[in-house]
Amino acid sequence: MRRDADLRGRIREWNNASVSQPDPLSGGAPSAEVTPEAIEAARWLAPGCVAAAICLGVALQLSNGFLHARGLALVTIALLLTSGAVAIVRPARRVFRDRDVVRLLAAAGLAIHAGYLLTSVPGFYVQIEPGGLGAFRFGVVLLTVLGALAIARPSVRSAAAVAGGLVVVHAALGVWVMQRSPDPAIDVHIFQKYAVAALRHWENPYGLTFPDIYNNAGFYGEGLSVDGRLQFGFPYFPLSLLAAMPGQLLGQDPRYSQLAAIELAALLMALARPGGLGLIAAALYLTTPRIFFVLEQSWTEPFVVLGVAAVGFAACRRSGLTPWLFGGFVAIKQYLVFALPAAVLLTTTRADVRGVSQVLIKGAAVGAAITLPFVVWDPAAFLKSVVTLQFYQPFRGDALSYLAWWVGLGHPQPSTAIPFTIAAAAAALAVWRLPRTAAGFCASLALTFFVFFALNKQAFANYYFFVLGTLYATVAAWRPPERTA
Repeated sequence: MRRDADLRGRIREWNNASVSQPDPLSGGAPSAEVTPEAIEAARWLAPGCVAAAICLGVALQLSNGFLHARGLALVTIALLLTSGAVAIVRPARRVFRDRDVVRLLAAAGLAIHAGYLLTSVPGFYVQIEPGGLGAFRFGVVLLTVLGALAIARPSVRSAAAVAGGLVVVHAALGVWVMQRSPDPAIDVHIFQKYAVAALRHWENPYGLTFPDIYNNAGFYGEGLSVDGRLQFGFPYFPLSLLAAMPGQLLGQDPRYSQLAAIELAALLMALARPGGLGLIAAALYLTTPRIFFVLEQSWTEPFVVLGVAAVGFAACRRSGLTPWLFGGFVAIKQYLVFALPAAVLLTTTRADVRGVSQVLIKGAAVGAAITLPFVVWDPAAFLKSVVTLQFYQPFRGDALSYLAWWVGLGHPQPSTAIPFTIAAAAAALAVWRLPRTAAGFCASLALTFFVFFALNKQAFANYYFFVLGTLYATVAAWRPPERTA
């Protein structure tokens, strides 16, 4: 792609530090004059990720995370937008228009979000009397007004007030949903409640068995449901359990912890980069149509989104806490092992081997400190519940994935190696094409996990909710280029 001398001049003014990166304007040989911030500006990260997140949110609204023709079509559009945002170099003349483009996209997205929230029930099991949605809809209107203020580019002082208002109103709506759906019929809610109760009495949560509330062994794999009991303990990493514990102990419901995680993630997005687009990202995240459905189901992905937001927030400030937070983030769920390549993007340069090593070593120390005590408690039980269980999980023909769609057409089930192989390739592409910035880190995760879930044997609303949150975290961490005099 042709060089743009005018943009190159501004790049030098944005950051005089030189790093060895591929030239974002030529797509060719390294140029010592191009900074990570310049490479970030030469990608479609902000508009691409906003558009992708809005499409993905509508896909989840239409499908509830299950195989659905229009839902999968929107997933495809969102995946293409995410891939383009990561890999395609943009015309230099467009670089200063992104803020306005994002605001226009956000206004359209907020209107779509509000329309769905006002016209649909916020969860599967919400018990509502006739006319009982009035209070919820009033809260949605208030949330929408605050979202509109966020998009209107308020001053720094008023932005903090708008962010606080968004979080307070959204939290109140979340409590409203939980109170009207006190016992959702989903296994993950049972897992968390039983495991917290066990840990409270100094019993190993990985040595438990749980009731099979579905009475369907096909949901778990051969031999894992025997006489109505599931033959495994808590199926996630310890940090996920510890994060759910305050909600269960203080509010008798682990979802209070997940609600707190949603609000904290939104605040970190809003405050990630003063003068940036974080407030818009937070407003869209809190109004995405199926966010209350995710909360109602007690899925643990809000903790994962909080982890991404925390790492992105710290990376925006070049904080020494970044590697430690990265370690905590990876220690939340098993699939986050695919986040490890993105550690490269938390360093200054591609060749900074020492920096990458420090991120990984410090991160590993945090993960080990949290996880190893539970491993030592009963290694066999931990291995069975957290590791080998994942290999027994059956192929789900109702998943919102390309593999489920392919099998639904009458083809044989594809190899389970496909998502792992292509996700590894996506991670490599992201590390190669993206800048060493907070936004680059978040965008790398968005592409890697989007590909992984879309091609997996199981892919439901909670998995895509993580991708959606990561897309908004990318927007929040993005550095808007400013014109110079």
